[in-house]
Amino acid sequence: MMQEFFGKPFYYALSSLFILLLSSSIGYFFHLSTFFLILIGIVTVFATVRKLEYGLLIAFLELLSNAHGFLFFTSVDSFRISARMVIFLAVFFGFSISLLRKRLSFFGRDFGATCFFPLMIAIVWGFIIGLTKRNALDVFRDGNAYFYLLYLLPILHVEWSAIKKHVMLQCLAAGMVFTTSTSVLILYAYTHFSEPFLKMLYVFLRDIRFAEITRLPFGMYRVFEQMHLFAFLFGLILLPRLFSSQTKHDRLITIFLTSLVFFIALIGMSRSFWFGFAFTSIVCAGLFVFLQRPLMKTLFLGILHVGAACALSLFLLAGTVFFPWPHDRTDGNAITSIFDSRLSDTSDVAVTSRWNLLIPMREMIMDAPFFGNGFGQTVTFKTDDPRARAIRSDGTWTTSSMEWGWLEVWLKMGFMAPIGFIFLFLVFIRRARAMFSTPKEWIGIWIISSLVFISATHVFSPYLNHPLGLGVLLFLFIFLPPDSRVRFFALLYFLKQKMPNPRFAASTVQTVKSKETSN
Repeated sequence: MMQEFFGKPFYYALSSLFILLLSSSIGYFFHLSTFFLILIGIVTVFATVRKLEYGLLIAFLELLSNAHGFLFFTSVDSFRISARMVIFLAVFFGFSISLLRKRLSFFGRDFGATCFFPLMIAIVWGFIIGLTKRNALDVFRDGNAYFYLLYLLPILHVEWSAIKKHVMLQCLAAGMVFTTSTSVLILYAYTHFSEPFLKMLYVFLRDIRFAEITRLPFGMYRVFEQMHLFAFLFGLILLPRLFSSQTKHDRLITIFLTSLVFFIALIGMSRSFWFGFAFTSIVCAGLFVFLQRPLMKTLFLGILHVGAACALSLFLLAGTVFFPWPHDRTDGNAITSIFDSRLSDTSDVAVTSRWNLLIPMREMIMDAPFFGNGFGQTVTFKTDDPRARAIRSDGTWTTSSMEWGWLEVWLKMGFMAPIGFIFLFLVFIRRARAMFSTPKEWIGIWIISSLVFISATHVFSPYLNHPLGLGVLLFLFIFLPPDSRVRFFALLYFLKQKMPNPRFAASTVQTVKSKETSN
């Protein structure tokens, strides 16, 4: 069964992701980023006009390749134009051409996308409030991530057949392998190569905003990529399969891939991901046990498979760090001591800064709890981050990007924003439940587990106000079955399109009568 994730689309997608990263380095060091931006824009337009799903696939692969979209970028004054912006405009340009040529039909007639409306109203309101209070550029920079939801329009114009969904899942698998591979390579480089090379690599990764590398004691490094999110999402597909009956070959592949997810959890050292994945694993396991009713023997074997994946992930981490060529610069106690301190140290800069930010955010929310403060709103707080204290010795810091994700959407868009997200999640869950007791039951479990993971992670790290989290919602939407509760309205819409215009019919009857009278 695992072979379904590793067909030709997987290898094409994985090759494309590495080609993008290689091209990014060429564009960065040889000042060719503008050329690559133009090339990507042209290719995306033609691909979108050819088939709309091709353009959407390019957009999704770009999201998998880089969290912030800056693999390629150019600057106009102080404004940076990124590859994500270029691809967004190119997809909608190609989409508009196809609409004008009437080559597209609307496949969203079940009106399932109406579940996004409350959230979109909150977003529009956040822009309106922001524009009435502050500079338009600041408002755009803060709220532009939500434009990513406009991809819903072309998504609704694609007939997502089983084959197309299959391709999307293989791309997700490619994204997991890509982010794991790049993390391994970065960690290997920082634990084995010389300082001049590492400084050059650090500046490159920092400028394209690809990864965060933090130097830790004992010659160890933390490598965190926000794209790790997609590895965890794919991990939620793998976990139930560890407890399912599989062939020996599929079982070994599943254990190996799950070990890559655990490796990401170790190397990234993200407490937010740890919390989200641990909490979601419990939910995922509960759904699996409730629906599948597995035997105790099956559960015991599944636990052994999870243990094997954990052991393999530790072996992969140790092999990366302590590999003797060209030379090993890491202390033998690095791994155990660092993870111990990561779990137990509550005085960490990131932790204390989050708690220092909480009270000012709460006070600002209470100033406008219903209508919000609008996009571009900043909060001033005290931080222990040494980079901030190097600029301001007292640690006072003002930012519009806040770590408490759910509180940030409430602060900027008012109470309607969290309500809009919750309503969206409930609709997704209800529609995913329709897959239970069907051959697609595993997709329903995966969708619900993914929603739990993204919402739990968003508590401490903002993802639902970022293209990464919004892209996950759009990706999951593709796999939802039609909403049976709105099919009645779809039928009315269809009948209305087929029925003749009453005014036209009345005028026709009147014309016929007048002709009969004249005769």
